[in-house]
Amino acid sequence: MTTILLLDDNSDIVTLLEMVLNQQGYEVISGRNGQEGLNLLDAGAVRPDLIISNYYMPKMDGLDFLEHLRENPQFKSIPFILLTAAPAVQWQQQATKLGANAFLPKPFKIDLLKNTIRAVSEAADRNSCTN
Repeated sequence: MTTILLLDDNSDIVTLLEMVLNQQGYEVISGRNGQEGLNLLDAGAVRPDLIISNYYMPKMDGLDFLEHLRENPQFKSIPFILLTAAPAVQWQQQATKLGANAFLPKPFKIDLLKNTIRAVSEAADRNSCTN
């Protein structure tokens, strides 16, 4: 089963995405911000196959979390999708520079999220086969 680490400070979004992703057969572990995500990873509480993170969160935002993630050899290859309500071009460029695999501006359609997860997962699988 594919495990997704989901980070968002909006409990309604977390509840909705957990429901949708569980229905798709994913195991979802969630946290409220980037610091909680790092704590879960560092403690070995989760070994995600994919991370979905909001940009705007308290304590540690999604870009800071992504930067820490990519600096750690143990976690740097985990596929990463960034969600944000921020202006797309500015944050997409920064997220891509830091190593995000995909970017979804909020609001988004659930089908777009599902397709993005599938595409990022398939690309990661292809990359792991060639490395």
